[in-house]
Amino acid sequence: MSDNRSGGPSTKQSLEALYEKMSTVVRANLERAGTLTEETLDRALKEARDWARQLKEQYGEDVPKVAEYLRRDFQEAVRQAGKQTRRSLDLDRIGVGILGFVQKMAERAGSQLESFASKLDERLTYKTGEVAGPGTLTCTQCSQHLSFDSASRIPPCPKCRNTTFRRGY
Repeated sequence: MSDNRSGGPSTKQSLEALYEKMSTVVRANLERAGTLTEETLDRALKEARDWARQLKEQYGEDVPKVAEYLRRDFQEAVRQAGKQTRRSLDLDRIGVGILGFVQKMAERAGSQLESFASKLDERLTYKTGEVAGPGTLTCTQCSQHLSFDSASRIPPCPKCRNTTFRRGY
């Protein structure tokens, strides 16, 4: 365990804990907004960053980095939910973690979700060392799956040591 003089997290779990706490703030703000648009996601992330900055001594400069991880994960969840909606599949099949939240929002704002998801057509890349929410990542090189039950740092691929992944459900 390192000390916290550098302004960074004092333990490996700190970044994951910050992700979980900020994710809770984002979800609460999005639920209050009642819609899921790029603007409401931006506002929710800003509020989460503002909230987390109050803990600057504990998390240092990790707040903006974690906010980007959350943006990526929410956008990917929206893209996947939109894809599922377009295929007319039951959204109950994707009800884990962030996706459970997106499911609720999709039921309330189907057309808004579809519009938002269409903006996220390009696949988002996840990299070793970043934090990702619950779900499965697939190695871009060998298709090995990594599954997470909670927010976790992404390790190199255990099969081929590749460092880039895509979200899979």
